[in-house]
Amino acid sequence: MKKVMGTYNEISTLNYKLSDVIASCLNGLEIFLKHLKEYKPHSIPSFIANLNTKYGTSQDYHVSVDSNYDNLTKYPELLKGSINYALSLVNYEKYNKSPIDKEMDIDAIDLIRTYTHFEYSFTVALIEAKIMSREEAIKYIQKMTNEITHLRTDPNNYVESFKDSIDRFQSGLGRWQMQTSIAKIVDKKRMLYKVNKCKWGELLRDFDRELCFSFLCYQDFEGTKNINPNFLLTRTKTILMGDDYCDFCYHDTRYDDDLTHPSEIEFEELG
Repeated sequence: MKKVMGTYNEISTLNYKLSDVIASCLNGLEIFLKHLKEYKPHSIPSFIANLNTKYGTSQDYHVSVDSNYDNLTKYPELLKGSINYALSLVNYEKYNKSPIDKEMDIDAIDLIRTYTHFEYSFTVALIEAKIMSREEAIKYIQKMTNEITHLRTDPNNYVESFKDSIDRFQSGLGRWQMQTSIAKIVDKKRMLYKVNKCKWGELLRDFDRELCFSFLCYQDFEGTKNINPNFLLTRTKTILMGDDYCDFCYHDTRYDDDLTHPSEIEFEELG
């Protein structure tokens, strides 16, 4: 039996603090800086220069946040620019009547744009600053994405069955309302999950799609193991890469030793 998972709502809002939105952006950049320093330490000056130029065009909102970042605090211009750039992405003028540490209703589209575009800004800097070729940057980001996703593994959060995973998916989708999707448990071996509309993918379509895929959609493969280490994901289509829908198939390797991806017909029949 198929089950409607998420429905898209253009005016969906979430209760958030702007300070938490900024912190999420800064945390991502901090982790990226840490990895880059370990991988290519001599590239840091050109990387920082690229971001300072990029973020320096943002309006100065004169907002500061408490920070104890080991790397970002060494570059005050970058820290200040990052805050301003994140606020510009979230359309700060819409929300600045309240303090940044007060919870308020923020448009889900503003939040998704902020998180995705901010991450793209520092990943594409690898190419713009001539630190890596495009192909090397994509492989590097995929490797780092896998490592970060793996670190989030928590056996206490594993689910036992596909039914349990559907319940978990629905909770998150219902909160954001930025995706239209359908799930179907075929049997104990496979679960199909079709996404017909995804705001995350749509908001990145004007950028380098393969680069965006490397930090957004690529994490789904490693993230599947965080649902249950026996689950494995296959997928051939994504909205981000220009397809009409995303065709997820979750296999339970305890029962499925074939791992053949379903046909297009099976996904089209989902609706």
